[in-house]
Amino acid sequence: MKKFSLLAALVLFIFSCQNESISNVNINKSEENQLSINMDPNAEWQYKNLRLYPVTSNAVFANSAIQHLKTLSEAMQTPGFRVLERKQFGRGNEPWYNGLTVQNKTQDTVLLMAGDVVTGGNQDRVMAHHEVVLPGTVKNVEVFCVEAGRSTYYNQSASQAEKSVGAFRGYYNVASPQVRHAVHTTGEQEDVWAAVARVTEANGANSDTKAYAALEKANEQKAKRDAYLSFFEDKFSDDPTVVGVVAVSGDKVLGIDVLGDHDLFQRQFPHLVHGYVAEAAILESVASLSEAEIQRAFKSVAKLRNQDEKPTDTAGRFALGNDWVHLYKK
Repeated sequence: MKKFSLLAALVLFIFSCQNESISNVNINKSEENQLSINMDPNAEWQYKNLRLYPVTSNAVFANSAIQHLKTLSEAMQTPGFRVLERKQFGRGNEPWYNGLTVQNKTQDTVLLMAGDVVTGGNQDRVMAHHEVVLPGTVKNVEVFCVEAGRSTYYNQSASQAEKSVGAFRGYYNVASPQVRHAVHTTGEQEDVWAAVARVTEANGANSDTKAYAALEKANEQKAKRDAYLSFFEDKFSDDPTVVGVVAVSGDKVLGIDVLGDHDLFQRQFPHLVHGYVAEAAILESVASLSEAEIQRAFKSVAKLRNQDEKPTDTAGRFALGNDWVHLYKK
């Protein structure tokens, strides 16, 4: 009888330990991927009419699979990585300006974000979709033109061999929210050109080639934007829980961008801010959205961290396997 009692006690002990283990797993699982927006009235998060609300992750949150992704900006500075005018692999009927070829001879896996702008080639382009380019691969990607007035190689003094390759000289930034919206939602080149025109004209950045990158043209408006960029430089870098921002200006949520890793977010942050500022600097009103409205916009994007949730007309998700990489407002 004593042996039976001891055996029963042992079984109960093991079962209770297993239940405790299962319970801990469930608790941890429920805590994974938790995102929240910090609504504190911190003066360091606002410059004039642009306020960036940090998006933070809990301590359990981590997407280790994407920690080593290189951004397009970083890759463009790495020998062995090139963006070229599209090379045909088999048959293709798409217009030449809607495609590029990415050649990655490096050991890095490179993230191309929809909205990334590259300059050079036969005209500047913006990435149409999120893509990952693996080491040692060549990939054709879809793009939109963001320089309607040019269709020849940017360096007219280059050799014919260089012109035939059609290499791009560099990375610009992530496009402004209006341009990104056109890229994400309509898929029409005319709409992208129209968005580029609105943003550049409002910033006094007209150019003969109608280039989005003409925002670099030195003028009073650029000096104004540079002040914004200087203020937000390295913001949130000392807080490892920050993985994104909600950008608000006037009565508009300009953008919501959340990356699956703090370091990846910090490396892309300056380029995202450049896009926000291109529109905030031309708006006059001070932020007037209620906390409830901002929270509602944030939640519409943040819920996509769950695989069961589907992207919508206003919110998107890019993932690698089971790990989401980027949640964003369209």
